[in-house]
Amino acid sequence: MPIRSVATLDELTGKIAQRISDFRLTKEKGTLGELSIKLARGAARTYKHHWTGYRILYPDPTLLLRADLKDGSFWTEGYISTKQASWVLSFRRDPPRTRGTGGPRPDDKFANPQAVEVAAAFRQKLKDEGVVAQEELIRAEDFDDPSEAVDQFFNYTSLYALKAIDGNWSDFSYSVDGSLAWDEEQESVASLPIDAAIDESLKRSDIIWVTLSSDPGLRPVPCWFLYTKDKRLFVLSGERQQTLTGADRATSAHVVTRWKGRDAQMAEFDAAVRCITGADREEFREVAELLVAKRQSVRGTIDENVNDWMRGGVILELTPRS
Repeated sequence: MPIRSVATLDELTGKIAQRISDFRLTKEKGTLGELSIKLARGAARTYKHHWTGYRILYPDPTLLLRADLKDGSFWTEGYISTKQASWVLSFRRDPPRTRGTGGPRPDDKFANPQAVEVAAAFRQKLKDEGVVAQEELIRAEDFDDPSEAVDQFFNYTSLYALKAIDGNWSDFSYSVDGSLAWDEEQESVASLPIDAAIDESLKRSDIIWVTLSSDPGLRPVPCWFLYTKDKRLFVLSGERQQTLTGADRATSAHVVTRWKGRDAQMAEFDAAVRCITGADREEFREVAELLVAKRQSVRGTIDENVNDWMRGGVILELTPRS
């Protein structure tokens, strides 16, 4: 019987984005693993629990979450649906050798040692050929509330994968498949929260010094900037007085904030860089108009300045890293 969902697909993607921020995942390549997110229709999963096989089917569009350790030793899968029960499953590749399916089965002690050896070799052959999955289920649970399933996906990964290797979510990256409508709103929610000290320093500064990874000389450049109420940081590169080398190729930056009216450093941090070009006309204009209002001693009208910047400049969004 179909389950009446308490959350929409948009609300679920928003919740996933919030959890990404809470656990401090980044879009850069993670040192420990990756969380992948996509939307699929007709998803299916077959797995074995003890000696029984199970199969779950999702004919309607379903959010698929998967958190993989790089070495493939542990992973968690989430099947998040607004139409039927959602499932969260945690697996390990190699069961412990001292118990469970990792060691001799309870009835093996009654079998000929050679028969046990032959059976083990045959099963390994099936695994090598892909007939039998090289996996052992740790835990599987279904949830009527898809929002709860999202929370439990992150909890299960923490408990059954990360705890086993003493790892942290902050060492994971995340990727979003093109099948899912993941726009600037979700991207903003998923960004790392601003540290209180950085937040305060940006509010008290009128100039920041920015060093882009794309600058061969790694020269710090003084920049006026825009810091919005929702704690997003933007810098323009494109004026004669403010041009950052390789701004359109930058992926990271180092930022130093300074006191207004004083030559004293307040804070410094590393930041991920997202480039907004004139090709992103709507977003560029929206941010550029706010930058014009922030700019001191600006000449010309708002439209004149925005059009000039759009022709020859880029806007960089700087997101502080943890």
